[in-house]
Amino acid sequence: MPDIPPAVELMTITVPHGKPTLAEAAQRLGVEPSDMDAVFGVVPVDPDNGLYAVQVRAGRATAQQGSSYQGPWSNPAIAPFGPVQQGTKPDEDKR
Repeated sequence: MPDIPPAVELMTITVPHGKPTLAEAAQRLGVEPSDMDAVFGVVPVDPDNGLYAVQVRAGRATAQQGSSYQGPWSNPAIAPFGPVQQGTKPDEDKR
C-alpha cells in the first residue's frame, strides 16, 4: 500500500457502468494509482447515477473542461469537540 501524505483532496468521479476500481478511478483522474488513497478507496456517493468519491494526493488531479470528475471538495476531519465524559446520559434521556 502506498504512503499517502496527509495532504489529499476529495474528488468525485462519474462512472456510468458500475463501481470503478481504484486503478480505474486513477485513470479517470489522470494520475498514477500510487497517488490515490487506497485506505479511503472508492466510496459510492450516488451509485444509481454513477457518482463516486476518492481521495488523491493534493495537486495531482487538475480540472479539465468536460472531464468525468469534479473537485476538490471540502473534507474536514470529524472529531469530538471535547473530552468524552464518563457516567453521563444523552440529552434525550434527561427530563
